[in-house]
Amino acid sequence: MNLVEAKYLEYTVSIFKKYLEYKRNANLPIYKILWKHNDKIFFANTLNIDDNYNILINKLTPGFNPYHDKLPIIENGKFPIDVMEIIHQKYFPSGFSNPINLYNNPLSLLKEAISVVESIDELRLDNPEYRLLNVSYLDSKIALPFILVDKDFELEPISLIEVSKN
Repeated sequence: MNLVEAKYLEYTVSIFKKYLEYKRNANLPIYKILWKHNDKIFFANTLNIDDNYNILINKLTPGFNPYHDKLPIIENGKFPIDVMEIIHQKYFPSGFSNPINLYNNPLSLLKEAISVVESIDELRLDNPEYRLLNVSYLDSKIALPFILVDKDFELEPISLIEVSKN
């Protein structure tokens, strides 16, 4: 999958957690996606997501001081509202829906998240940042805060790994 698809996938996994927490599910595991690229396996984030599940984008003040701003979710049919709507309609259609068993099964959750991304007709992410964050390779002790990648960069999701619980 390309980097835009990977961003959609990462957000899909995180939004499941957000909706389940809203349903008062406590102590949910936090998952990281294990990626593969050119026979290298690593953990990395494609998005910068804060504790309130807002996507943060890098900005500069007029004085060239970097800061993070929230990606607005106001336009229908665009990222991330398109993912939020699909997850809500498919997995939380009523006040009684609670797919906690799906979330607690990383294999099923990854398959469903990939299915959600594949079901979106047009991935609409304006000005995606072509970089990976918090990159940690499994075959070495190399850990990088970020790496810049090409527009044609391809990733393969391998697994969801539980990194901690709330």
